[in-house]
Amino acid sequence: ISPPPHHDIYSIEDLAQLIFDLKQVNPDALVSVKLVAEAGVGTVAAGVTKAYADLITISGYDGGTGASPLTSIKYAGSPWELGLSETNLVLRENGLRDKVRLQTDGGLKTGLDVIKAAILGAESFGFGTAPMVSMGCKYLRICHLNNCATGVATQNEVLRLRHFIGKKEMVMHYFRFVARETREWLAKLGVRKLEELIGKTEFLEIIEAEAHDKRGLDLRPILAQPADDDTPRFCTHDRNKPADRGELAERMVADILPAIELRRGGEFRYAIDNTNRSIGARVSGEIAKRHGNLGMDDVPITIRFTGTAGQSFGAWNAGGLNLHLEGDANDYAGKGMTGGEIILRPRPEETTADNRTTIVGNTCLYGATGGKFFAAGRAGERFAVRNSGAVAVVEGVGDHCCEYMTGGAVAVLGPIGLNFGAGMTGGFALVLDLDGRFQERCNSSVAAARRLSGKGNGETRHQREYLRALLEEYVQKTASPWGRKILDDFPEYLSRFCLVKPQDIEFQTLVNRLHKAV
Repeated sequence: ISPPPHHDIYSIEDLAQLIFDLKQVNPDALVSVKLVAEAGVGTVAAGVTKAYADLITISGYDGGTGASPLTSIKYAGSPWELGLSETNLVLRENGLRDKVRLQTDGGLKTGLDVIKAAILGAESFGFGTAPMVSMGCKYLRICHLNNCATGVATQNEVLRLRHFIGKKEMVMHYFRFVARETREWLAKLGVRKLEELIGKTEFLEIIEAEAHDKRGLDLRPILAQPADDDTPRFCTHDRNKPADRGELAERMVADILPAIELRRGGEFRYAIDNTNRSIGARVSGEIAKRHGNLGMDDVPITIRFTGTAGQSFGAWNAGGLNLHLEGDANDYAGKGMTGGEIILRPRPEETTADNRTTIVGNTCLYGATGGKFFAAGRAGERFAVRNSGAVAVVEGVGDHCCEYMTGGAVAVLGPIGLNFGAGMTGGFALVLDLDGRFQERCNSSVAAARRLSGKGNGETRHQREYLRALLEEYVQKTASPWGRKILDDFPEYLSRFCLVKPQDIEFQTLVNRLHKAV
């Protein structure tokens, strides 16, 4: 699906948090944000720059992949020239242009396109369609069907071997010609290098309209310059560094790095508060850099925290990293986790905390592909959205739980909100339906549910054994009183659990998977 939906981003603050998460897991990376050219894109780009993106791409309506929906191809966006000139002007007027690289794409084909884009403010240029055509693409716009007639955009080996004629030299020749034409235009304009053109709109002039042209388009705003024309015209910083320096994360890396490099594991303790964001991501990045996502599974590092964690606790959690928090956490906990475990339990002194207490925020486990997430309390909305492999147990959730879930398992030991399982295509959930109203809250057009039973047939036995084993591990790691109560009265509670799966997956197929898991 192009463009892909980002269900963890609903505001500029959400985007800023994602950028921070990415810079924590890989401090050496440059983070790029792509924006559609449209009226007002300059204001959005200013916000993205303040969110510490390193590169912004202004994407025009022309071009794009054949995997895009027709509505996106026909009706989304405006010419890149309009979006680029507006963005460059707004960034310069707000003193932000030197902090971020500006790129444009959307139908660039020639060296002259590069020259025009540079004059309008770009210092980087994206080519997509033209290189594809140089390798044999016929622009049939069936990329999403895996049936590309020229073998360019398909995973079908038969089509690729039979029809694909592309060679890397074809793309190399194409870009050599683009570069050659760019140099020729630079010579015609009398400038030595591309940087001398960036933002210099005096190299463009507006062609007078013919007498019969009644449209009356005023193109002068495209060539507008800020009142202070001495402001920087292109990026002068190597990267757009966040104001949040992540002191706790850096201290953790300094303490834990020897254990990572020597693969010896260990246990560490820290106090945490809600200003400490993306905690665990820096350590996960160091693990993945040296040992891969799951390379330390057999020598785990356990970090015990006390306090309130900020946003994105345990983001990108790597295998072998176990985060245990006595306290509570904000949104995005476990985002993108690939392994290890995240355990949340109330502080011992919180005697009033029970299964009615919220312990973690919204959009947890977004895009998780593995690991375990146990929380002795309730979660907020959109829990396990796009979960693709993590196993989770919580004691209640808000609306939209398991939305767009593609894999993994989620057990909810308490109330749920509306729209459970919307867009669910994989994985399964076990929900404790105490009030008998689960069917009202489940999105039955996508997800199917049925009650577990205490009968002794083999099909139910696999489900029962899996649930019991999961609850035992959950109680052992969280000391949850509510989880202990369910285990102690397991036969009574068993029949109140609903097994939830996507409509297009047979229950027997799911039972077979549970049997293997047990």
